[in-house]
Amino acid sequence: MTRSMDLAREACDTFLPGLTADLSAVPLDVLESHTSPGLEAFRRAGGPGLLVPAQYSGAGANALEAVRVARALGALSPSLAVAATMHNFSVASLVALVGSADAGGLEWLLVEGIARDRLLVASGFAEGRAGQGILSAVMTAHRVDGGYRVTGSKKPCSLSRSMDLLTASVTVPLPDGGSELGVALIPAASPGITRHPFWTSPYLAGAESDELRLDEVEVPDELMLKPKAELGGGLDTLQTVAFVWFEMLVTSAYTGVVGRLVEQALSGGRGSVTDRAALVTGLEAAVALMENRARAALEGEVGEDDLAAVLTARFAAQDLLVDTADRAAELLGGMAYITSADIGYLLAVSRALAFHPPSRSSSAQALLDHQAGRPLRLS
Repeated sequence: MTRSMDLAREACDTFLPGLTADLSAVPLDVLESHTSPGLEAFRRAGGPGLLVPAQYSGAGANALEAVRVARALGALSPSLAVAATMHNFSVASLVALVGSADAGGLEWLLVEGIARDRLLVASGFAEGRAGQGILSAVMTAHRVDGGYRVTGSKKPCSLSRSMDLLTASVTVPLPDGGSELGVALIPAASPGITRHPFWTSPYLAGAESDELRLDEVEVPDELMLKPKAELGGGLDTLQTVAFVWFEMLVTSAYTGVVGRLVEQALSGGRGSVTDRAALVTGLEAAVALMENRARAALEGEVGEDDLAAVLTARFAAQDLLVDTADRAAELLGGMAYITSADIGYLLAVSRALAFHPPSRSSSAQALLDHQAGRPLRLS
């Protein structure tokens, strides 16, 4: 065992009672399959309300507690950890909206409903679209009386089968021929939404990352948010909050994956004391990078400096996790790798953080610009 993983398990048991026991009783290959029971176990344990404040019937976990829960989930089921990240960063954005000047008055009802009714929220932003920026809209919303009609496709979309609500970036055409960015909040049962197989990889299949297609789905005015950022441009405050939460949570999820490998290697007792200490050093450094950013998020409003800092921490942690996972697998040895499919699976999944947005190459210039005192503009 390691102290950082113990803290993660303690947080998970506090905020999601019974979940650790439920998931520990299920083999990893079942939890990671297309028919995984992980998301329903997460729902039963109150997971949808993790980041909803207590005043809105939620668990009220703060940023530090949330990254620890994400780390615990990563060790229990990487698929669940990734799916929960998509839900939690979306909820964190809605919670931020409740207290912002942009709030329309109904957001608190939605947030309370997520916690009270244990609703799962999927994210329909641009992740997974080759050549598309993270602010690129994946769907189009045309104005109609009383609201909009949304058409488009999101693939992959985690929580595609279990979701109760979809948050989707949309292009809203304007009368002058231009367009603006919108974020639609769409009930999963809305007519016009269909689900289609997409995820063929054997890794992270339990996250339900298949294709969602929307065909003229009606969205009322009150469920269409209008961030101030232009399409493909900069970030407004709420979007910045969303990306900071996403990077903290997704990095912590994969830290948990590697944490499981490290604990297995330590318990095996192989290698020198220096070899084993190197595993602890790598894991704890990655943990510290995200927990430091989570503590910073507790201090007040989140801005560009925080986003630049969390991206820097994410890429540093990403490198640490790859190296630490390699060392742990090597220390476990060839016979352990041959006789346990779990080790090879965890080793492969530990690489997947690199595939989440923004990529290292797409954010490199933005980070350099920020260091030079220019605005942080992610593409």
